Amino acid sequence: MTGVVSLLDRSRLETLAAVASDDARAAHSMPGWYYNDPTIFEQEKSRLFAYGWVCAGHTSEIASPGQYMAVKIGDEPVVVLRDRKGKVRAFSNVCRHRGMALVKGKGKTAVLACPYHAWSYDLNGVLLKAPYMDAVNGFDKGACALPEFALEEWRGFLFVNTGNNAPPLAPELAALEPLVANYQIEMRHCTETWFEEWGTNWKLLVENFMEGYHLSVTHATTLDSITPTELCEKLATGNGFTAYRSNYRNSSPQREPFPEALTAQERRSSVLFNAYPNLVITVGPNCAVFLILLPETPETVNIKMGILVQEGADDLPETEAYINLAHEFNAEDRMMLEAMQKNSRSAHRPPAPLAPEALEGTIWDFTRHVARHLTGNANGAVS
Repeated sequence: MTGVVSLLDRSRLETLAAVASDDARAAHSMPGWYYNDPTIFEQEKSRLFAYGWVCAGHTSEIASPGQYMAVKIGDEPVVVLRDRKGKVRAFSNVCRHRGMALVKGKGKTAVLACPYHAWSYDLNGVLLKAPYMDAVNGFDKGACALPEFALEEWRGFLFVNTGNNAPPLAPELAALEPLVANYQIEMRHCTETWFEEWGTNWKLLVENFMEGYHLSVTHATTLDSITPTELCEKLATGNGFTAYRSNYRNSSPQREPFPEALTAQERRSSVLFNAYPNLVITVGPNCAVFLILLPETPETVNIKMGILVQEGADDLPETEAYINLAHEFNAEDRMMLEAMQKNSRSAHRPPAPLAPEALEGTIWDFTRHVARHLTGNANGAVS
């Protein structure tokens, strides 16, 4: 922990270390500085986003060779693409000449061409063309390939490790498998994706998405009639995730179509999970909505949002209704979170007890995960 002490205020470090410990202390919310401290944010980028597996998108976004999507993971620009052989790969999205971004957003291309000086790279990262550089003595085109990052696919989602040193992803999510297997999210595809920037700390957004305590209040006109607070239940947690279930009211219509493998309870509920650090998703019988969080500053976060649907369901009225609902409840959350972020510097925002385990236990799971990484205790066992 010596390296962290020189960067973090000692009292704040002690607070984080207490949260990270494996004792039975009561679950509590975090003070305002946890959501606005620039030093903590820098630590998060290096210890959570560069160290671990970070979700970059869904495989259906790059379904054919040449398709790509650009994301920024911490301070690292990354392009995830499908190469000519159909393999999904992740490369640095920084030209090896003068540092220009090669691509933006999403698209399809035969080569990655720098818009500044036209250096061009094949879809395997190899430099193909560098205008006029053959006149430079000693120039070695072979030494200018794009750095490649580790990439793993889990249930259709693509995770990148820019540090190339993370342990395998699947064991970290093993205890999540039985909770989502029947929903067959790996068989679904994106029918709509969009980007938004919210004026809130990324951790505050994770906490909001992962608790059912606010459903009947914040979403009184959108979600309470479907998934009220009192029907939420905490599910498993693991080294790489936390999860809860939101059960539907008996009066709520059945969401269709749904995979035949779903149990009676799964047909009448959604599973929400956070695959640490930046993927949050609610998986329902017919559709799923996911948010991929890409923090920009301590108090702003870029969000890739998407809707997953089953084959043939893109144009169904039920799908359109779900997409409209997702836009509505996300807008309600945004209003609350941006207002709370503005109060993060208040002297009257102390830690307070969290709601019962079924309602906010997932917040404590996530908070302890973050604290373990910030205090150098990332290998601590979950409890």
